Amino acid sequence: MTLPFEVGVVVRDLELMERFYCDVLGCRAERRSGVPESVGGPAGLGGELVVAWLRVPSGGV
Repeated sequence: MTLPFEVGVVVRDLELMERFYCDVLGCRAERRSGVPESVGGPAGLGGELVVAWLRVPSGGV
């Protein structure tokens, strides 16, 4: 593999960052899912999380 499969970025304001990635960088929102507190808490990410997948302009998610 020569390119990353996925990249995760933790943000405080998901809607704002999604607008930036879509409007400025040309990504397209694909889907969202929840991560329960039982996973996010022990990982040091806080409580319950929402994950957004964005498709980059070159086609990958």
